[in-house]
Amino acid sequence: MTEGGSTGDAVRVSSNGAYTLPGYTGSPLKDLELTVNDYAALLNMVRTDYVGRVVDILDVVPGT
Repeated sequence: MTEGGSTGDAVRVSSNGAYTLPGYTGSPLKDLELTVNDYAALLNMVRTDYVGRVVDILDVVPGT
């Protein structure tokens, strides 16, 4: 992920489950947790016919 030219650490997603993306230095974002529910479908979509941004397909909900 990038914001304003700064790039966060890479996070490798390889299966269903929860993943934590670290925040940006100097940003109020500490970290962001993503949950992948259907890894095979996500991988297929990204590799075959999706030309948008992955953020466009995220379902964002507040954490607890």
